Amino acid sequence: MSKTTTKVLAGCGVGCLLVTVVMIGVGWMGYRWARMAAEAVESAGRTEAELEERYGKVREYRPPVDEWLPADRLAAFLEIRDALAPQRAALSEAVGAFAPSDGESGMVGGLRAARAGVGMAPVILEFTNARNQALLDRDMGLGEYTWYYWLTYHAWLGHPADDSLLHDIMAERSSSPGGVEMHFGDGMEPERMTWRLRRDVRAMLRTLEAEIASDPERASLRELVSEELTALEADPARVPWQDGLPESLAVALEPHRTHLEESYSPATNPFELLELD
Repeated sequence: MSKTTTKVLAGCGVGCLLVTVVMIGVGWMGYRWARMAAEAVESAGRTEAELEERYGKVREYRPPVDEWLPADRLAAFLEIRDALAPQRAALSEAVGAFAPSDGESGMVGGLRAARAGVGMAPVILEFTNARNQALLDRDMGLGEYTWYYWLTYHAWLGHPADDSLLHDIMAERSSSPGGVEMHFGDGMEPERMTWRLRRDVRAMLRTLEAEIASDPERASLRELVSEELTALEADPARVPWQDGLPESLAVALEPHRTHLEESYSPATNPFELLELD
């Protein structure tokens, strides 16, 4: 593997799945997995680098000032969600493969989880690469995508930032008699997922607050943003507007409620905003 590949696998939480290869023995299956993972990492790494070169880092995104929810940008976000439906279904299936079956023994369960891990890592990376390419095709950076993902699924629809079917399954396996304890590496823990989203969106809200500070026509929006930033300062565990998006800001989203609900998945949520480096 290249230096970039090794760094990515170790840093984004996918690398811990390498352990599962050892659990089933080193051989042709492990070799094939390593090659697939390396190729997927290199491809996703290239598209991620291009996104950052074009649009900057996630937290550097500048939210729209002239219009709270520009119709064309929301439409682009929905198009990307639709374009990712096949990859989202494949990743959901891979996550579901971790679930224990009735009457499963500890040893059998461990082997099933190992096989599921072998197959899952390349699927995560393929999902990430497809997302990056869909963003590039629609002239949207990962920062803007993060803004709309947070705004729609977390702030408006109320899905928790750390919503994760995979972590629920892992907890179930760990607590069951003879269960197998499994962990993801640094960056994929629910607490870390919440921290990153909070950090990035708070930076975006601060940028928005500064840009509309002297605009009397946006006094009501400035007040809402300032109040939320104050709440974030008071509660280090809080995610922006985790109590719900103010109604005045959610009006434009209502026509898209069904579309958005159908495109959300607790199985893929931990990987939707994944950065590899």
